[in-house]
Amino acid sequence: MPNRTRTGRTLGPNCQARSIGCRASSRTPPSKADPVSFHLHLRAVPSAEVRPDSAWIEPFMRESWDNHAAEYDAGIADSIEKDFAQINQLYTGAPDGPADPGNPSGLPIFGGTSVPREDGPPFVLLSAEQVADAAAFLSVTTFDSRWEASGAAISAHWGGEPAFVREIFLGHHEDLVAFYRAAADSGKAVLKAFWY
Repeated sequence: MPNRTRTGRTLGPNCQARSIGCRASSRTPPSKADPVSFHLHLRAVPSAEVRPDSAWIEPFMRESWDNHAAEYDAGIADSIEKDFAQINQLYTGAPDGPADPGNPSGLPIFGGTSVPREDGPPFVLLSAEQVADAAAFLSVTTFDSRWEASGAAISAHWGGEPAFVREIFLGHHEDLVAFYRAAADSGKAVLKAFWY
């Protein structure tokens, strides 16, 4: 069965993973069988339910990850396998993000408030206002203009065929636009987990 973006665009047969690595589905949780798997996992959450405490976030996000395929289909979750730093570069124009930390271009991937955890990278929380800012940024951002500015560097980083790399990143962009729009429209916050 072909892989589709949230907007229904079918990706080619070599894009089943929607990741340059193409080792596992972007909807499949990492496992011990794939020790090099790493994901950015995004989950929309009603603001009133969010507690900025890793003791609450950790079990919530792990349960969400276990139910990721259903939550993705419901439009309340998204994930990016391996490519998320380059998606950030696509939006910000720089590998390390925007020079101005308040720039909304940095919100979709790494932006938000860090919530430290004992084992692993911190969780990140975007408030409902930041989600609205991220959605607004994505709604006026054309993929083609961003790809024109950063696509050559991103393709060179991966060493893949530029048209193939572009197709993967277009799929990520379309999913992020739809995810953030839905989260903003419902006034939700977004939690992010980096699973390694």
